[in-house]
Amino acid sequence: MIRVGVTDDHQLILNGISDLLQSIDDIQVVGKWLSDAATRKGFEEEVPDVLLLDINLPDGDGIELCKVYKKEHPEMKIIALTTFNQAVMVRNMMKNGASGYLLKDTTQEELISAIREVMEGKEYLQSKIKDILLQDALGKPSVGYIPKLTRREKEVLELVIDEMTTAEIAEKLFISPKTVESHRLNLIQKLGVRNTAGLVKEAINKGLV
Repeated sequence: MIRVGVTDDHQLILNGISDLLQSIDDIQVVGKWLSDAATRKGFEEEVPDVLLLDINLPDGDGIELCKVYKKEHPEMKIIALTTFNQAVMVRNMMKNGASGYLLKDTTQEELISAIREVMEGKEYLQSKIKDILLQDALGKPSVGYIPKLTRREKEVLELVIDEMTTAEIAEKLFISPKTVESHRLNLIQKLGVRNTAGLVKEAINKGLV
């Protein structure tokens, strides 16, 4: 039995992955965690054989945490499961000890294959990731996918680019500051960036504004 843990800052993702894996005979989800702190606490009870780790966490950077987790639990395999599709992030994640790298649009079959292969001591890169690395090596960085944004996300994005503050956006759109921040975080996740500056740059590069 392969014991799997999942660390992601979205409860829907945690539940979705658990649902995908629960019917697989040789895989058991032993932990679902929303943060680095929760993951560490979970490790005190049981360290999984394979950890599916997102890069964007509320209390840590998954790339750096990968290095820390591998140092503390060298036998544990780590697979990045994220929306970040930049070649530099893939390389840094693998350099820090990850055994695999998947985007969140992966299929159930590919997720299961990745888990099984890293348990055999192999590395697993999603085909899209291999293509991104190849294009980067050839000096032709891949533009990557263009995410679909909701009407409200587009409105928030345009105002962020106009350098409006959270309070100003909330007032203009008649929503709460907390809701504005929620949309901002969703945008950061969808575009595979790490902060607001990256959000603005990526949105412009992808022609979203």
